[in-house]
Amino acid sequence: MTEAVATPKSVSSRTKAIIAIAAGAVLLLGGGTTLAYWSTTQTLAGGTVASGDLDIQPVGGQTWTLVGEDGTEVVVTDLSTIDIVPGDTLQLTGDFALTLIGDNLVADLTVSDVANLPAGIVTPVVVNVEDSTGVAFPGTGLTSDLNGETVSVNVDFQFDPQTVGTDLQLTDFTFEDITLTLTQVQP
Repeated sequence: MTEAVATPKSVSSRTKAIIAIAAGAVLLLGGGTTLAYWSTTQTLAGGTVASGDLDIQPVGGQTWTLVGEDGTEVVVTDLSTIDIVPGDTLQLTGDFALTLIGDNLVADLTVSDVANLPAGIVTPVVVNVEDSTGVAFPGTGLTSDLNGETVSVNVDFQFDPQTVGTDLQLTDFTFEDITLTLTQVQP
């Protein structure tokens, strides 16, 4: 008795049919024919927005004042004519026009290059601002409320009151290229 054996022809026909179906599906899905999905568009109303502005400009000259620990103040016309001692503060005062344009603009006014200050000067240097109505506030958190204002800026350089012994006696303190920097900060 002979057994019935599947002939290669029947397996081959079945395999060919599966391959043909798969190839057809590939052609329908990605081989040139695309499936359409619903879509729609809407045009949004446009417009123009302007960027803000940030600037500081001197208005007139600046003056120096020597402020002692006891609060006495002496206007200094020539820095080379004074001798400071620990605890004294040299105050640089000037008027500056501020440009602060921006709906969410917040800026700080600082002295840059603090590392270049003479040894013995306390850091951070204190910057105070006074608006045209005489209201004083620190040079931080400035907003567009001050746009167009001319403000008086005081920068205090204090000789470190913790200086001990004979440290820094007969020392020349050179203040050159003092730069006020108005920088946008995170609100």
